[in-house]
Amino acid sequence: MTTGFVRYLTSGDGASPLVKVARIYYRDRWRVSPRRLGRRVDRVRLDRPIFILGTQGSGGTLVGRCLRRNPAVVTVSGGSEHWTGTDELAIVRSRMRRLPRSLWGSSHRYDIPSDTFGTHHSSAFASDELLPHYRATADDAQPGDAARFQRLLREHLAVYGRGGDARFLDKTHSYTVKMALIAALLEDADPLFVLVVRNPYGACPSAVARKPPSFAASVTAERRLELVAEHWANAHRIALEDAERVGRTAVVRFEDFLADPEAVVRELCSFAGLEYRPAMVPRAGDSMPWATLPTDRKWWPLYPDDRLERITPEQLEIVAERCAEIASRLGYRPDGRDVRESPVELTTSS
Repeated sequence: MTTGFVRYLTSGDGASPLVKVARIYYRDRWRVSPRRLGRRVDRVRLDRPIFILGTQGSGGTLVGRCLRRNPAVVTVSGGSEHWTGTDELAIVRSRMRRLPRSLWGSSHRYDIPSDTFGTHHSSAFASDELLPHYRATADDAQPGDAARFQRLLREHLAVYGRGGDARFLDKTHSYTVKMALIAALLEDADPLFVLVVRNPYGACPSAVARKPPSFAASVTAERRLELVAEHWANAHRIALEDAERVGRTAVVRFEDFLADPEAVVRELCSFAGLEYRPAMVPRAGDSMPWATLPTDRKWWPLYPDDRLERITPEQLEIVAERCAEIASRLGYRPDGRDVRESPVELTTSS
């Protein structure tokens, strides 16, 4: 642990050690806070926790940050004043130790043997090889899992929340294939799910170039794209299937968010039962919290999505073979997307 901490402080990512220490403090103040101890935490209201779902690089971070700027929202790294901190509960090792294995995220997965992948599966957890290790439904709930999960969420609300109306938000990517399990474990809390999607014809090649999973063996560029496309198709197919059963799901295409962020944020506030505030929409002049990584540009300005302009015919063929059916269901074509009446589509249980 000490070695990892020193390595993190001295890593050459452009952030000063002071900023890194501050980020750790905001995230881990929960560990030393007396407010998370005792039976009084069990009385903390757990109301409609919000789970941002989707594959890495689909825009979930930016959409989630809009909601995180609401004073009622709490994440693993604190309240709205720290809205650029860590937002994935299940990849933080101190939290993973408190969670059932079925709710672990896609990082630090030394427990999953693979001839293809290393221990970080951010862009591959739904690939055919890894999916059996990550997919979970209500049938996978074990005695005590619900109590453990709910207690952990309540502890974060107790430490970081303001009053009794705080709402927990999380963006653990692997929960995209665990929606049914989460709905069962949090049944009395009425969890809400926001699936943020992005055109796979541009998103998959981008993921290979910018945010690939770790590989345990030499894998060609072509095979890497095949695996990421396989992952995209499986993850979104499962999420859409679970949404039909679970309900309480909003589907947001990131391209529609870029076109009209205010409309999307208003729709999501209505869906989630949050008070809309203009500060929740990225605008010129907004400042980032002090302990934001210097390379972090996920707020303002909103950059146009030009990924489709850079893909090759060979990449297009690989992605289409695996993703075309699900992409079409979400309104995506290789040259863009269809126009829809509403930027946010709501799913109710069947």
